[in-house]
Amino acid sequence: MTQSSRAIRLHRQSPHFIGCLAIATLFLSGCYASTNYEKYPEGRFVSTDSLIRVWKSGSATLDLQKNGNFTANRIKLEYFSCPGSGVKEKDGDGTWSSDKGRQRSEVLLRFNDGCTATLWAGAMNGRTVLWGEYGDSDQTMTLK
Repeated sequence: MTQSSRAIRLHRQSPHFIGCLAIATLFLSGCYASTNYEKYPEGRFVSTDSLIRVWKSGSATLDLQKNGNFTANRIKLEYFSCPGSGVKEKDGDGTWSSDKGRQRSEVLLRFNDGCTATLWAGAMNGRTVLWGEYGDSDQTMTLK
């Protein structure tokens, strides 16, 4: 195959490649739009001291205390390491800790009954929030 025939062959494939690329871009754009990403707060790194306060969402409250203890009321999250793991609304006491994840600070809740859950720090409308997911439809609980 000569140099000129290769150029002609590549030239003929270019429109096909561009068309496939355009379709792939539209497909990926549609996936992003259909997953409703705007409901997730933008990840944020926060200091441990800024987490120490009472967080609220409707009737749900989470009191993160300076001594590493917490009190939770009506916190609906996906729970692990406990009998009946899964999504539930939970009250109780326990200990908490924070760590820096890949894109945001994380808060690990360890209830006295053995259940654990994770919340993430984020920004929503310029305010720091804690949020977590629950349910098959990626529902979120956001504490302000």
